[in-house]
Amino acid sequence: MKFGNFKSTEALNKNFNRIRELGLESHVSELNTYGFTVVPPEKVADREFFLDIRETVLRICKDRTGFEFQLDKNGEFGEYKAQPQSDGQFLLFYLLMADPVFEKWILNPTLYTLIDYLMGGQQQLSSLTSFVKWKGERQGLGLHSDSPPDRDGHLPACSDVANAAYCLTDYTLDNGAIAMVPGSHRYCRQPRPGEGEKNAVPVEAEAGSLIAWHGNTWHGAFPKKTDGLRLNVTSYHCHRRLKTQEAYQWRVTQEMLDRNPTEFARLVAADDHMGWDERGPDYARSHKYLPEEAKKQIREFRRKQAEAQAQKAESAAAG
Repeated sequence: MKFGNFKSTEALNKNFNRIRELGLESHVSELNTYGFTVVPPEKVADREFFLDIRETVLRICKDRTGFEFQLDKNGEFGEYKAQPQSDGQFLLFYLLMADPVFEKWILNPTLYTLIDYLMGGQQQLSSLTSFVKWKGERQGLGLHSDSPPDRDGHLPACSDVANAAYCLTDYTLDNGAIAMVPGSHRYCRQPRPGEGEKNAVPVEAEAGSLIAWHGNTWHGAFPKKTDGLRLNVTSYHCHRRLKTQEAYQWRVTQEMLDRNPTEFARLVAADDHMGWDERGPDYARSHKYLPEEAKKQIREFRRKQAEAQAQKAESAAAG
């Protein structure tokens, strides 16, 4: 039997086939079993892109702090005031709007396919940030889940949010690796203070790797004990019914939309008519950025509908 083209699973077939084409089957299994996975650099992006996005992050560090950042030296906060800031760490926010290289990144086939799998095709970009980290003190691992709880305090078993860190430097235990509690995505709740730290493991990965995880997975970070920077680009996604952390829907430019495929428009909610002003909703937004296959299906449905109405009219006239 051949899988990947069932009529009853048309919404899932494309992602299923992309997982196979990209050789991500084992990573999907790891996501299901352990709640996270590490994709090696050769499955993520070429060396040229890796160097480009890393240099861009370093440039933005300088632009926002006024301080020249180098990979082998510790950072400084300088003029940068955005919160939160902790000993040896700050976050660069709103990277999507900072440089076109980040538009390419959120459409990266490996990143997009894994997030698409976790979120059943209902994802939108919530925030695109960089955790800039250097040697500093840290109390505990800061374990938490990224998922917002339901009203009863529980987390849904499905991945209402999903996250991924593109490692721009090596991740080791001493270098301040992400801490994960394997299997914790199945608990469907936030950890209690101090809970899970004994079971947390360092997610060690070479520069260029992609660490992706289920929204429920308990995670945090180990302290960085070495000099130099630990850099990433963190791509946080949420379900389309949830509020995003960063504002994209009405702030992405038409130029950005024009130079990218429809998947980009959906990621930034350019196809969402909600959030209107005194002019009311613009329902055309939803259709404008539909995938071409979906537009084709709508045209075919309308054609058949028109034919049925014409036949009905002919029968009425003949009778």
